[in-house]
Amino acid sequence: MVVAEREIQRRTFYRQQHEVYRRDIRKQQTKSRSNQKVWYIARLVCIAFLAFLPLYRFSVITESQYRVAELQSEIKNIDSQNERLKVEIANLKSVALIYFLQ
Repeated sequence: MVVAEREIQRRTFYRQQHEVYRRDIRKQQTKSRSNQKVWYIARLVCIAFLAFLPLYRFSVITESQYRVAELQSEIKNIDSQNERLKVEIANLKSVALIYFLQ
């Protein structure tokens, strides 16, 4: 009888210890799973950032090229306007000279 009770106590003790051990393992697995998820999300964010970085740089370069082309066009317009004004000045000087000489 005493041996049977002792055997029951021993089994109960080991069962409780095993359940505690299983709970600890489950907690560790849950923590490791959540850590794995965090690292997975962090990796995805890094990959997305690295994928969009060249696109951003390309858009900045394209925008700069557009502004340069626009400024070059404006320079050409101003140069042609300058030439017209020089011709007009020359015409006005010649007309003024003709009136002065008369």
